[in-house]
Amino acid sequence: MKAHHYTAPIEDRLIDIKTVCETLCRSRASIYRDIQRGDFPKPIKLRGSSRWKLSDLTNVMNGKRALAA
Repeated sequence: MKAHHYTAPIEDRLIDIKTVCETLCRSRASIYRDIQRGDFPKPIKLRGSSRWKLSDLTNVMNGKRALAA
């Protein structure tokens, strides 16, 4: 029997802080500062690491404020 793997839609893919920083040309510190102010979506925590939905990052790049899940 073949194992079935779930592949999330591209907008639901999770990205790490390094990718967020590189994509937005911003520092890690500025991202976390904006999270504290409520100006950037909170990350999803997975085993001690932070990940963001690609759709949230897309909203930030389009000038929309993405709310945390």
